Amino acid sequence: MKRLIVLSLLWLLITNACAVDAKEEKEMFFDSMAEQWEGTSCSKEELGKIEKIVPLFGLQEGEVVLDAGCGTGRIIPFLLKAVGDRGHVYCLDFSQKMLEIARQKEYSGNVSFAKSDITQMPLPSESLDRIICFCTFPHINNKMDALKEFFRVLRPGGVLIICNLLGSEELNAMHEKIGGAVAGDISPGAEEMEWLFLESNFTPVELLDSRDLYIMKAKKRP
Repeated sequence: MKRLIVLSLLWLLITNACAVDAKEEKEMFFDSMAEQWEGTSCSKEELGKIEKIVPLFGLQEGEVVLDAGCGTGRIIPFLLKAVGDRGHVYCLDFSQKMLEIARQKEYSGNVSFAKSDITQMPLPSESLDRIICFCTFPHINNKMDALKEFFRVLRPGGVLIICNLLGSEELNAMHEKIGGAVAGDISPGAEEMEWLFLESNFTPVELLDSRDLYIMKAKKRP
């Protein structure tokens, strides 16, 4: 019995150590890619795509919104415009370098930044109207923990939007081709995403997984 307990504890320590190593490797990867990411992801073409997609998020004036995994801040101006002067946009990312670039930009509106793991956010419970997880969800190692944290910080009736500019098959193939820290970063298909929503107490609202657009919406029951 003692031997079984020791083995279980050893396995837990090894698993946690591997998780920490994977997280640190990914953080270092995104830090190293920050400048390049800013150059490619904020091109006129990319921003044009985003401008067309943001209305699908259903943002309302005066809302308190989270940009979960804000990166270098490419969607922040669009979110601020949608929520107006009475709204507020909180921006979180685990990459210090990405955040530094985002913070250096000029914004018109109420915006706050913090370096944070999405599974342990420095936000009060039931404090947000809407969460936008744009081009970030595939990079989250423990997706269920993230969804439970999203559920915690959303107000009753609040909405979670997970969006990518590629469908799950296309994005997963791209990450595998890139390799390294993002090789195993998976975008769940519609069926799996529906299951993840239900298991984390969300009500699925929309499950779109097309070749060039991925939008998964869920609502926290009032």
